[in-house]
Amino acid sequence: MMYDVVNKTLWLVGLILLQALLLDKIIVAGIATPLPYIYVLITWNRDGTRWILLLIGFILGLIIDSFTNLPGINAAACVLLAMLQPVYLNLFIPRELQNERSLEPSLDTLRWDGFMVFALFCVLTHHIAVVTLEFFSVNDIGGMLLRIVGCTILTMLFILMFELLRRKGRN
Repeated sequence: MMYDVVNKTLWLVGLILLQALLLDKIIVAGIATPLPYIYVLITWNRDGTRWILLLIGFILGLIIDSFTNLPGINAAACVLLAMLQPVYLNLFIPRELQNERSLEPSLDTLRWDGFMVFALFCVLTHHIAVVTLEFFSVNDIGGMLLRIVGCTILTMLFILMFELLRRKGRN
């Protein structure tokens, strides 16, 4: 239990620092920025307390907002993701693990296809919220869609990399 709290805290702090100090400065083709700080929310345990997930999502979003000068946008998107993550997780749990309460979403538990689709749903939910709130207009719907797709692809690459690193650490 204590190991899990320390592990999640280290991931959270590391991802916030990575996002704030490095990844916010990366803009691919002028449209896409990776936002992998949501990895902690995506990999939250199934038996984790829901209000703690919402609180962590809110605090994580506020911290990222303070670095990016986007007041409340990331906080709102992270809370939305924290609300929907358990719903998405229940959709992609293999049948043999349906009754497993302490399931943690990963490549091992959900298998490759399940985890990637689950993560994609989570990332798309977050990015659609961030980009929609950031643009706050449908005048440039093409630009919005391009930004959502670009950010999603970059973020999914980072999430896959983090998951492979975590998987290697477990073996």
